[in-house]
Amino acid sequence: MKFIRCFIALLFCLTGFSLSFAEETPWPQGQYLVLCYHDIPKEVNFDKFGVDQETFVQTIEYFRTHGYHFIGVDDLIAARDGIKPLPEKAILLTFDDAYRTYYDFVYPLLTQYQYPSVLGVVSSWIDKRPEYVKNDLMTWEQLSEVSRSPLVEIASHSHDLHQGLVYNPQTNEGAAAANRFYNEETQTYEDEATYRARISSDFQKARSSLEQHLGKKPRIMVWPYGKYNSVSIDEAKKASFEITFVLSDLYATVENLAAVSRFIIYKNPDLLMLLKDLKIKKIEPEQQRIMQVDLDLIYDPDPDQTEKNLGQLLDRVAELKIGTVYLQAFADPKGTGDIESVYFPNRVLPMRADLFNRVAHQLKTRTEVFVYAWMPMLSIVPSDLQEAEALRVKENKDGMIQLSSSWYKRLSPFSPRSWELLSQLYEDLSIHTWLDGLVFQDDGYLNDFEDFHPDALDDYKEITNGEVLSPNFLTDDQKKKWTAVKTQKLIELTDHLKEVIRYHDPECRFARTLYAPVLTEPESEEWFSQNYAASLEAYDYVVIMAYPKMEEILRSSSWLRRMVEEVKNYPQGIEKTVFKVQTYDWKKHQWIKTKTVNVWLRELVAAGARHLAYYPDDFTIDQPRADEIRLMMSTEDFPYKRDFQ
Repeated sequence: MKFIRCFIALLFCLTGFSLSFAEETPWPQGQYLVLCYHDIPKEVNFDKFGVDQETFVQTIEYFRTHGYHFIGVDDLIAARDGIKPLPEKAILLTFDDAYRTYYDFVYPLLTQYQYPSVLGVVSSWIDKRPEYVKNDLMTWEQLSEVSRSPLVEIASHSHDLHQGLVYNPQTNEGAAAANRFYNEETQTYEDEATYRARISSDFQKARSSLEQHLGKKPRIMVWPYGKYNSVSIDEAKKASFEITFVLSDLYATVENLAAVSRFIIYKNPDLLMLLKDLKIKKIEPEQQRIMQVDLDLIYDPDPDQTEKNLGQLLDRVAELKIGTVYLQAFADPKGTGDIESVYFPNRVLPMRADLFNRVAHQLKTRTEVFVYAWMPMLSIVPSDLQEAEALRVKENKDGMIQLSSSWYKRLSPFSPRSWELLSQLYEDLSIHTWLDGLVFQDDGYLNDFEDFHPDALDDYKEITNGEVLSPNFLTDDQKKKWTAVKTQKLIELTDHLKEVIRYHDPECRFARTLYAPVLTEPESEEWFSQNYAASLEAYDYVVIMAYPKMEEILRSSSWLRRMVEEVKNYPQGIEKTVFKVQTYDWKKHQWIKTKTVNVWLRELVAAGARHLAYYPDDFTIDQPRADEIRLMMSTEDFPYKRDFQ
């Protein structure tokens, strides 16, 4: 203990001069910060989750001397129950895996400061350390000793779920607590009942082991790898865990102790970098660079060729330093827009190949990008063609109600059966893939002659006094009301689908694709049933299809600048809007020169756009040209902050 005091004093004298930086950002009201540490050795070698002791003490000293307050678990519960609010600038320290350095260094240090902490224990690891865990762990005797301190809260980090399991046919591994096991022998996925039983059994073993060795029942579950879902949360509650900790790089709130957000401390950041990562210091705003990818280009009936194609895509993403990929989850090899099959197991459409999970996994692990599933919103064609036709959007042309003649064959969003089919499809996607986000494609529209599906007529008649009038005979007021009903119905459908996805992927983000006229000509809501302002409220991001060739814009530069200026008129418009440019001219059936695409991207950035995307990309023929577009699309060349807030 004397050594620790001397170490602190010496380090503070050596580094104290550097602890004052630029102005801090305002502390989020009613929120607190949870830090996730792992091993704290004297020197960090190859452990990307390790933080050296000098840096750790620097961090504690900074917070101690700048008005921060270190809190414990009891403080969270008291604040949640309305007994005592948390102090401003509250911080909770957590340490995963119970490394020996916690006992040798962290515990004595925090005892000297009288700061509380949470220690997550993988009970099976203490019984027998796995070969893949290279650093020393604490013993049961050491854990028993620290558990007697009122400053230490021992939490379960599972009994034996801190490992990967095979979760797709290509034998990729995902977090055991949050993924369904894929049985290679039977070529089947674990069903929900089996999954529940597996994790429930582990929770019971974890509780029993900690109670046996420490004499206390744990009240916290720390999710291995931070991965969880609504099923695992439900089972944790049944096992009497009051609180669970996740990894989401967000500030936490006392209202949600079922999934407490934590910032993981990664790659041994120095103090200034850590403060930037924690959003304490002012930093450059987030700037997304997004590539939208057709999975049809990767799939081949020959699995070996599919893997070669995937390798090409991974190389291209790595070369461009793209930050996010919108990855096609459906099959549309003919480019008709009518979705008859998908790339994941499901109950609604034929599966062309079980491929989406594999490609998403490789992109995230090999290139460290965020992956959004690119999904149809309405344009699926159920296998039962009679039902498919019955569910189709209907149009009223000159008093004649018929199947819509618009580009996409869409299900009516007014039909409960449409909601049921789409819910099943989206749920099956979320079960079989861990998603960073999901982007609804541009088929989520209804034009001014749609929707006259039978399930929509009651809503229509409320506006027309019980008559089924042709849209041509509606008054201006009736047109506005009917347009508003359709716009809201589409948003309500996506709200429902978001909840379906979040049951299995709780931290999934959502983007909605809108046509450019919706932004530049607000009256065009009547033609699309899309509203930019309402979409900003409903989604994490709005993707504007800034396609000069498709919109037949002669003066593209001024048109693009005008869009950005329009976005600036809306609160959070710039922060939440992605401008997506086209790289292919579908009318002329030819690729647009990459230099032209770069001009568009530069115009957008110069006008103040923050997030850029492009579509399509063909890695097989280097279109757009990587050496030219990299300057504008690389996260390496622009300030970029990975931020899920």
